[in-house]
Amino acid sequence: MPNFKPFRRGSGSTRGVAASALVCLMAVGAATAAPPAAAAAELPPTGQTYEHYTPLKEAYRDYFSFGIFGAGEIDGLIYNYESYTPGNEMKPESTQAVKGEFTFEAADAAMARYAERNPDLKFYGHTLAWHSQTPTWMWDAPPARYDQPGTFDAEVALDNMNAHIEGVLGRYGGDLVAIDVVNEAVGTADPADWRASLAKGEGWYQALGSDWVELAFLKAAAVVDAAGWDVKLIYNDFGLDSPAKARVVYEMVKDINERYEGVRPNGKPLIEVIGMQGHYNLDTDVAAVESNIELFALLGDVEVNVTEMDIALPPGTLTPENENNQGMKYAELFQVYRDYAAGPANTTGNPQVITAVKLAGVRDVRTGWKGGEFAMPYDYDGNAKDALLGILYPAEFLATHDYIEIPGGGERPSIPGVHVYDTGLGDSWSGANIILGDDASVWPWSTTDDGEVAFSPEPGATYRLTVNYTAKGTTSIRVRWIGDNTNGGYTSGDGAAVNDHQYGADEVAEFVPAYFNSGMVNMGSYDLVTEITLDGSQPADALVGNLAVRGGAGGNAFSINSIKVEQVSGDGDRLLVDWPNGAPDAPNTTLHYQGNNWVTVALDAEAAAPATLARTEYRIDGGDWVTYTEPFTLKRSDRQTLTYRSVDSFGTAEPDRCVTFAPGNGRVDVEVEPDTESLCV
Repeated sequence: MPNFKPFRRGSGSTRGVAASALVCLMAVGAATAAPPAAAAAELPPTGQTYEHYTPLKEAYRDYFSFGIFGAGEIDGLIYNYESYTPGNEMKPESTQAVKGEFTFEAADAAMARYAERNPDLKFYGHTLAWHSQTPTWMWDAPPARYDQPGTFDAEVALDNMNAHIEGVLGRYGGDLVAIDVVNEAVGTADPADWRASLAKGEGWYQALGSDWVELAFLKAAAVVDAAGWDVKLIYNDFGLDSPAKARVVYEMVKDINERYEGVRPNGKPLIEVIGMQGHYNLDTDVAAVESNIELFALLGDVEVNVTEMDIALPPGTLTPENENNQGMKYAELFQVYRDYAAGPANTTGNPQVITAVKLAGVRDVRTGWKGGEFAMPYDYDGNAKDALLGILYPAEFLATHDYIEIPGGGERPSIPGVHVYDTGLGDSWSGANIILGDDASVWPWSTTDDGEVAFSPEPGATYRLTVNYTAKGTTSIRVRWIGDNTNGGYTSGDGAAVNDHQYGADEVAEFVPAYFNSGMVNMGSYDLVTEITLDGSQPADALVGNLAVRGGAGGNAFSINSIKVEQVSGDGDRLLVDWPNGAPDAPNTTLHYQGNNWVTVALDAEAAAPATLARTEYRIDGGDWVTYTEPFTLKRSDRQTLTYRSVDSFGTAEPDRCVTFAPGNGRVDVEVEPDTESLCV
């Protein structure tokens, strides 16, 4: 394959930000080695452009390498950051969408663009093996392609993994400081069993089981060591502020490194770096972050990188209170990072393990990753926020600022089984869960935490979900299957198909998971419609469960305005869920029958205002529904079961009501009121 890389600086290019290389970093440039001392009352003002402040890379040169993950405004990027990690251009779907056809143009161009402005810029790679943004043929998922069986064949999957790692590392390894070999392998964290924690039921796990992580690192190490490169091998994951998930990663890295001790030259561990993705918000527990850094430090020969860092705020308007509090959170975290930095400026006596910190951008952005969430140190126009001062001067900022308490957004309407969240109202994430079941042992195999369900799906029935939302930065929305009422527990079937069915805002999705990712703009409001039939045969952990609405690409800058669920049928649609209004009161039907063995049956119904009565219907012994128009007769001795209900003009249906007739002597005259207990089972 061609080896031309327009950003290549030759075989002697500078690399490395490990503790052993920090002395070399000190010799690069004559800029200030640490942030200038700022007295409590002498913090520089905010609101100025980047050139008025100490470059972040210089402020932290004696602590750790300071870089960027993903793209950003180029002038501020070159000024502040000494390393660049491509956000998407090196992912598997970008570098080998078709088997055997490597496409490096996007990554080459991205790296060349910044290298032209700073020939000394360092590069990191992201990512070689991941379950997302990866073509599913790589792990031999069905259907059969490229002469593969399409059966999650382990041998085929391993060959594909090895070929991909060899191809990408062969292209870029000589120019990288480090690379994310494996990204986000942990699913539901079980601190007692790291292998079970990898059982996500998606991606490489489906073909290679829990061994896939070490197999990827073994191949990456073989390529790097054979070439003699000093490229650090990283395991990268989000949510490592969670003690449970951090423990799983600790146990996994510890076990793998112990079992493969000695396989690499010069005593290198197989996994050299843990990447702690820093996707945080104002609720992030800084003490937990610090505790987990201390935990990773116990591994001894493993470094820590803080990767993809951002601190998201509620969308809408950047308030002074939120800006202040974001500055506080950044300051608290960077004080921790200093206290565990690998460089000589850390004189705390703590373990010196952090060798790099990378922010996920330069300025706030209106769309895209964290669009509308004000997550960066500079605002939309490139002017410094409190966040920049918190990063540059953490101790001074904390000494002169405090958190400002912000009143909550008030109570949202409560509808049984419908849970709606909004970062703009103080929640830690935006989206919704619509609960369909509360028994994990029966279809639809889902649970909740309060015993309430929105509706119970019927096998074979068709349902229409309509979500109206306003984009406040997040311009894509996913509808997914989730097993519980959390912000994470997606079913394995959902994870395997999460990107397979993509729609525009004006299209009706016919599959869940659905990904609405086109036709929407910032601050627009849209009705997103999904219509699916549930046949009742789906196994547990498959394409069934509770319904979840989430922002695309992890975005939380949006608000849900309404949610409706209707059961669709040829006899008319039934409204089951209407948030925030609540489904209107259902109609009431009174049954009256009189006669001897033959009885005349009459149904009298009324709807609750402002709705009007749409229809009353009945069926006998489970047969087809018949629209009631006038009284009819039944024979008591036939022991028939009459089922009846009414539907109003809003589509709200009365629960089915049933009466079973029995033979008897003499005349009867019976009225069954709407509040009488139904015999339907």
